[in-house]
Amino acid sequence: MAGRNVVYETVAKDEKHEELQKPPERPKGLGIRHLQTVILFICLTIAYTIRSQLSVLMVAMVRVQDPLCTLPDGTRNISEGCVDPNANISRWNIYRTYDWHKSTQEMITFSFFVGYTSMMIPMGLFAQKFGGKLPIMIALAVNGVISICTPWIALLGGWIAMSISRLALGMTQAAMYPSIHTLLAKWAPLRERGRLSTYIYTGSQAGTIIAFQLSGLFAGSPIFGWPVSFWLFGSLSLMSCALLGWLVVATPHQHPTITSEELAYIMEDGAVDIVPKKRKTPWKHILTSKPVWGLIVSHAGSAASYLLILTEIPIYMNHILHVDLKRNGLYSSLPYIALYLVALLFGYAADFAANRKIMSVVNIRRTANTIAMAGSGVFLFAFSFVNDTTWAVLVLIIAHGLHAGIHVGFHINQIDLAPNFAGPVMAVGNMIANLTSLLVPVIVSNIVKDDVTNHRKWQYVFMIFVAIMIISNAIFVWFAKGTVQPWNFYGEDENENGKELNSLEDKTTTNGKDNQRAVTRD
Repeated sequence: MAGRNVVYETVAKDEKHEELQKPPERPKGLGIRHLQTVILFICLTIAYTIRSQLSVLMVAMVRVQDPLCTLPDGTRNISEGCVDPNANISRWNIYRTYDWHKSTQEMITFSFFVGYTSMMIPMGLFAQKFGGKLPIMIALAVNGVISICTPWIALLGGWIAMSISRLALGMTQAAMYPSIHTLLAKWAPLRERGRLSTYIYTGSQAGTIIAFQLSGLFAGSPIFGWPVSFWLFGSLSLMSCALLGWLVVATPHQHPTITSEELAYIMEDGAVDIVPKKRKTPWKHILTSKPVWGLIVSHAGSAASYLLILTEIPIYMNHILHVDLKRNGLYSSLPYIALYLVALLFGYAADFAANRKIMSVVNIRRTANTIAMAGSGVFLFAFSFVNDTTWAVLVLIIAHGLHAGIHVGFHINQIDLAPNFAGPVMAVGNMIANLTSLLVPVIVSNIVKDDVTNHRKWQYVFMIFVAIMIISNAIFVWFAKGTVQPWNFYGEDENENGKELNSLEDKTTTNGKDNQRAVTRD
């Protein structure tokens, strides 16, 4: 029976942290698991540079539309006083600029998220079936080639080709999170799950910061120009793909140089298959699991607030706090730097509390998530009432920094619940979260409308999103579990599924004063 490597034994309800056997000692020094972590961090960082760079480069790629020099049909009015910025540049020169209206630019940008959201579940299933390594390699290879070719794509195919290329980027990058979760579930031992996961996922912040700074540098340079950014990050993507293919292995037992001590340390909780098995994804049990829906709701609330800060805070700072564009870029980057640094602290703190048995796993997840959602929400609410620029930026840094707690909250809880199906669970949550985040511009536009200097309307916006954060966190706290769920051991073949799952569920039901549970800690 699949899952027979897990030991179940009767224990008293009030014994929260007992060990059924002496756990293996932590191997000294750096191990293979740390190498996997560093490479996955690099891969996610590079993926986010390609994802984020267009936000900055679009400004350099598109020339400013002068109403006096544009005819009603959108064509240019070449007359006295109207200078064509491409006058001295061949129309076949990749350094040229384009007449893309705001709606066209938004369509190009939005294409990424269409591809990203639509392929989330298929990519999660792909990672589940073939392991996490192959989908990431495909994503990095496709992203690298498209990024390098982007200047020619825009030149030869215009905005339609750009939209298609961004769609392809999104479709392949949909594999990143489910695949990384699949690899993390195999490689991250329970006692280091917090810090290793935060190391990797802070790559999203690192990539965003690097893309914003370097893309802006290249775009504003008279020597390099905006195409260089696409070439640089595209080349790095291909290099990281090769690095991943060379050094990353799907499961610990397949690695040729891993020591027996490190392998035993990684596999100590027994919740992950030692030998990969072709398990069918138990969709019915995933979609009817209260703990899963608790973390999905929190994921959606987190994504909405994150997108609010990403897209609307620069506008708010410009029109309400009167921050100029030059300082706005710096101030907008500071919260992401804080998020990156604080995430590492959360990872260490979570593992410290679990290993010293200060708190149970489920309470660590609840506490970290509450700090990230409710704590961050309080400071975000306060931010909307601060008029001094310096204090406002400081409060925003604290708000976004505290949000880093999600990495050891709902984010890692997906692995706690089902390490064998971490990819599909992440895929479902990420898809719903991304769909929910599309409501952010709708809510903001319907409240603020064109009155972007109305401080009171912006405060209403922040109130709504703070309420969403607090309510979604409360739902997570109520339904959260810290133990592996029975359906994590769903059988390999169709005939075995029902009997196996029923047997496991019987073993995890409460009977009198005793409670049956797996060796993983709650």
